[in-house]
Amino acid sequence: MKKDITLRKAIPRDAAQIVDLYQSVYQGDYSDPMMSETARLRAALGRDDYYWIVASIDDRIVGSVVYQHTLTGFAKVFGAVIENDCRGQNLTERMMEFGYAQLRAIAHVEVVYATTRTVSSAPQKLTANLGYRKLGIFPNVHKTSGYETHCLTALFTKSAFDSRFTDFALHPRLRPLFEIVRRECGLPAIPDDWIPHTSAENFSRARSALELELIHAPRLTKRRFDEGKNTLAQDHHTFFPFQEPNLLISSADQDVEVFCYFSETDKHCVLIGIHDLYNAGLADIVEKASVILQDLGVRYIEFIIRADESAKIEIAMQAGFIPCAYFPAMHLIGAQRYDFVIFSRSYEILNFRNIRLEGVNREYLNQYLQLWKKNSLEPEPACAA
Repeated sequence: MKKDITLRKAIPRDAAQIVDLYQSVYQGDYSDPMMSETARLRAALGRDDYYWIVASIDDRIVGSVVYQHTLTGFAKVFGAVIENDCRGQNLTERMMEFGYAQLRAIAHVEVVYATTRTVSSAPQKLTANLGYRKLGIFPNVHKTSGYETHCLTALFTKSAFDSRFTDFALHPRLRPLFEIVRRECGLPAIPDDWIPHTSAENFSRARSALELELIHAPRLTKRRFDEGKNTLAQDHHTFFPFQEPNLLISSADQDVEVFCYFSETDKHCVLIGIHDLYNAGLADIVEKASVILQDLGVRYIEFIIRADESAKIEIAMQAGFIPCAYFPAMHLIGAQRYDFVIFSRSYEILNFRNIRLEGVNREYLNQYLQLWKKNSLEPEPACAA
C-alpha cells in the first residue's frame, strides 16, 4: 500500500538525511557544494533567509526543494531532488507550491526565480505549469558529467510589475532579447533611442597601468566583502543575489577589488561585486579580471548590470560578454523594481548536443547565438566620444 507523503519545513536535524538524498540521486555530481556538506547545510537550515521544504514518508525524507529570500521581496527556488522511487507523483510541483504559499504569507515575496535544466524538457514544463515566465538561457553554464545549459524563469506578482521602473531608453543591442521577454511577460514597450556614448578612451583603459592579482582566501574575501557592502551598494553593477564570494582579485593597495564566487567543481565563476576607489573604470577592471580568471581555469563567467545603465552594458559587450537573459522587475531599490541584464562569457567551444528546449527557450538560444556571432566574429570598434 502506498504511504502518504507529508510536506513540511526542514529543520537542522534533517541535514544528514538531505545530504544522503542528494548523494543518492546525483551520485556526487550536484554542482552546489552545500548539498554534500552536512555542517554547512545544517547551518543553512537554521538561517532566516532560507525556507527549506522536505517531503517525507514517516521519518524518511524522500524529496527536497529550497527557497532563499531577501528582505526586498525577492527569492529563488532551487535544489529540487526526489528519491527515484517517489517520482511520477508531481512531488516537486507540490513542494514548490507549498513553499511559495508560505513565503507569500511570511516574507511578502513578489518575485521568485528558478533555473531549469535542459537535459530533458520536464523541468521547463514544470515551471511553466506553475506560472513561471521564461526570461533567457545560460549557455553551457555548468559542466559535471557533461555540458549543461540552464534556462532562467521567474514568477511575478502583479505588484512587482506595478512598481517596475520603466523611465529609461533600452540599449539597441538588447532590443531582440527584450522583445522576447516583453511578449512572454506582457510588458509595455521601452524606447531604444539611446545614443552610445561609451568612449574609446573608456574601453582603452584596459591598457592602463592598473595591475590586479589573485587572492584565493575565502574567509578574507568574505570579510572584505562584508566590510565594503555599503560602498559596493552604491554601484549598480555590483548587485548579485544569493551569492557569497570566495575569491578576490585586487590591486596591491586594495583600491580596486573584484569579488567572485568560483566553483572548483565545474570552473564556473560569478562576478559579485566591484570596489573601485582607484576609478579605473568597469572596462579596465572586467578585462583584466577576466584574463586572471581564465588563467585560473575558469570556463564560464557571469555577472549582471541594471538595464538602464547603457554605458556599462556597452562596455560589457565590448569586453566580449554576451547578454543571455533579461530579468524585469528584479531588484527593489527604494519604491521601484529595476530590470537587470545577465551577461555571460564562455571560454570553451559551445556544446548544445544534449539540450532539450521548450517554447520560447529555443528563441533565446537562437538570439544568443546571433549575438555570439556578432561579438566574436564581427566585433564593432569602440564608439567615438
